[in-house]
Amino acid sequence: MKQTSLTMLLLILCAVPGSPQPGTTNMTKFTIPAFPLEKNDIGITRLAQPTQYFDKIGHQAGLMGSENGSFEMWVWPWKPLRNFELSFLLGTSTQPVLAADIVRTVSVTPEATVFTYTYESFSVREIILVPRDRPGAILLLDVHTTSPLTIIAGFLPVMQPMWPAGIGGQFSYWNDDPNGYVISEGRWRAVFLCGSPAAKQMAAPPAHMFADNPIQFKFDVAPGGTDGRYIPIVIAGGHGMKFDSVKTIYNDLWKNGEKYYRENVEYYRNLRANTVRIATPDPEINLALEWGKVALDNLMVRNPNLGYGMVAGYGLSGGGARPGFAWFFGGDAFINALAFDSYGATQTVRDALAFTQKWQRQEEYPIRKNPDRPNRDIGKMAHELSQSDGICDWWNDYHYGYNHADTSPWYLVAMGDYVRTSGDVGFLKDSWNSVKQAYDWCVSRDSDNDGLMDLKGAGLGALEFGKLVGIYSDVYTCAVWVQGIKETGMMAGLMGDPDMKARADAQLKKAMPALEKIFWNDRTGFYSYGATEKKEKVGEKTPWSGVGMMFGLFNEDRTGRSLEAFNGADLCTDWGVRSLSRSSELFEPTNYNYGAVWPFIGSFFNTAQFKNGFTLSAQPVLKGVLRHAFDNAAGVVPEVFSGEMNQKLGEAYHHQGFSTTGYLLPMLRGLVGLDVDALNGTVTLSPRFPADWERVEAANVAVGSRRYDFTITRSADSYSVAAKSAGTEPVRVIFSPGLEPGIRAESAMLNGNILPGFSVAGDPAVTETMRGGDVLTVRHGRGPVILPPDPPEVRGGVNSGIKIVSLREDRSDMKLLRLTVEGLAGSTYVLELMRGELIASVKGGTIENGNLRIEFSARGKGGFVRKEVTLRLKT
Repeated sequence: MKQTSLTMLLLILCAVPGSPQPGTTNMTKFTIPAFPLEKNDIGITRLAQPTQYFDKIGHQAGLMGSENGSFEMWVWPWKPLRNFELSFLLGTSTQPVLAADIVRTVSVTPEATVFTYTYESFSVREIILVPRDRPGAILLLDVHTTSPLTIIAGFLPVMQPMWPAGIGGQFSYWNDDPNGYVISEGRWRAVFLCGSPAAKQMAAPPAHMFADNPIQFKFDVAPGGTDGRYIPIVIAGGHGMKFDSVKTIYNDLWKNGEKYYRENVEYYRNLRANTVRIATPDPEINLALEWGKVALDNLMVRNPNLGYGMVAGYGLSGGGARPGFAWFFGGDAFINALAFDSYGATQTVRDALAFTQKWQRQEEYPIRKNPDRPNRDIGKMAHELSQSDGICDWWNDYHYGYNHADTSPWYLVAMGDYVRTSGDVGFLKDSWNSVKQAYDWCVSRDSDNDGLMDLKGAGLGALEFGKLVGIYSDVYTCAVWVQGIKETGMMAGLMGDPDMKARADAQLKKAMPALEKIFWNDRTGFYSYGATEKKEKVGEKTPWSGVGMMFGLFNEDRTGRSLEAFNGADLCTDWGVRSLSRSSELFEPTNYNYGAVWPFIGSFFNTAQFKNGFTLSAQPVLKGVLRHAFDNAAGVVPEVFSGEMNQKLGEAYHHQGFSTTGYLLPMLRGLVGLDVDALNGTVTLSPRFPADWERVEAANVAVGSRRYDFTITRSADSYSVAAKSAGTEPVRVIFSPGLEPGIRAESAMLNGNILPGFSVAGDPAVTETMRGGDVLTVRHGRGPVILPPDPPEVRGGVNSGIKIVSLREDRSDMKLLRLTVEGLAGSTYVLELMRGELIASVKGGTIENGNLRIEFSARGKGGFVRKEVTLRLKT
């Protein structure tokens, strides 16, 4: 008999002296004093939705389940168990009451999730928390019963490493010393415990095999027997640990439940306190920002084999081994970096970037058994890395690691954005060789020397399958690359590398006109999705060009024309932006790449809407996406939705990082217009607020080591920003508020003193050095303004809200505003107005009760129809 098998049998057969024996546990001795849960002003409490997802995530472990209380457990990179569930027996009854049948409410805060189960003679609160940096989870049961009650905890042991690794020889058995089930496998590469010091063993399946039925333990609770105390349940363990170490962690977790709860509270309190805080008149936006920070922060994982990096998201794996996208995706990390930078979490971005650098392709790494790639692939950034690398041979046995072309240019963009926002030139110096290698790899994919990357031989770009995959270049990848060139040139200047600076400048000089020439389509009047090798334009209408428009890479007039073309109902829905126009022959509403709604794609497009003055169009898109943080799982946004109804797709994972970026990026860089340049000590504020927002606070904006609070106020004839700082250091502020069409800037003032040389043409832009207490004001004329409509918020509903395509001044008549809208045939919509009394007449609509009423004819085939409304101003 092998030694490991003998050891296992001895552990099964022998009880440790002094340990609690089954049936003899003391409920008081092995429970902990109940402690109050702190009130959290971003907490979400609602009736439980039994099929809805929830999770609790730490750096070393993740617990994912449904709001019926069932969950699976991961301690990276292992899944020790799934289908953990509670049930209840009353008195001598043998018919269990399932927790899933009596779950009443769910209360979610960043630090803990609480399920409340109620029945005629008892109530149980189940408090679930995952410590920030411990390999396990703690469940605390707060029980009140008026009759004898037995609580049964059951689960299916799994002992499976993350996809694509696989093992055999799993086993589980009850051990009386920790009073829990041991779960491991024949080589003891990882060991886990699930149990409670207060529990009694129930099921006793064979140790060497996993049964189809759950293994169980129970608690017998007398009326009042645990009042004022919590019954603890612990899941603990990890990769490379010995049994004694796991037992120590297990005991520490149950004995110190309050300590780990308080640590979680403090961690998330600091996350809020040390990052940008926004206070707007819209509480939904304010709440979405705070939950967005939590959702993105939870992407950081500490893997025992690989280190500390950013995964892409989470979701239930069920009987499989893929917990959503909980492995390391380089492109997702780089895209999410823009959101992290926007709210000041730059240290997290640095950690994520440093992690990805370890897997950048080198001549000698990853080692390939049968090398099939030439050395010119040196410098390419890894697209994805499974957390099970080390258990399986990820780089040699699987081909997914480097299959995307867009990851490497995104790395350049993320590096540049991080360095500019944080001012961390030291990290850039340490990373400079990596940056140059990634740049060189991208240049090597410019086979026709037009300055742009080609997809041919480089890997996948915007799409991963279907008819449009085989094209020569797509606008998304090329736009990311052009921005990457710009960032590389900036970074080369910081590094004092004139050769690299000259190379980047020369590449940019070719790339910018090529981007315009190849992707602008005169026939359609918008930027094309892609081009063939013969430079033939792929005319499909998609929002992918939003990347280039967000970064300001395209011609300004053509950008405006493209956004107008995309603002209609064939792309924009009440819950986000479709990946492909509904009018396309390729459109399929549930197809990932050909018609579904991706918050990820919408983040670029929505930010571009705000930055280019389409606030009336942008605000409903933003609200439609951020609501997903509350109308699905509490606090997180799913990966993708149907293109025909406001419904998460069944194949979509539940918590996707770049879906949260899908609203955080346009919220912070579009709606608030916040950009930090720590290298030059500059904060840009370009607010694009609804006209009825009188006050917005942007607090705790970091500029290097300094922190500033900004309060933006608005009246009928002025836009102001006030600065506040604990220190005396000044900050350079660029204030460029967006004014509605028909309203003109008139003057600018600092602390009431007129600033000379202020230009009143176009949107105002004032640059001034400000200290705490200073107020910068732009005075403007009065005029009527339309407020952005709120999109309908019906889960499962179809697209029905009015779409604001554009609002423009008539170039030949400055007193005429032209409003282009789309609405459902036969429907009537009302748009709120401010200062509607300044409108002399309306054509295509009516003014009723001070608001604009627009009717759409019922003629035709139904669906959305376009209409133009003209507003003549009095002055």
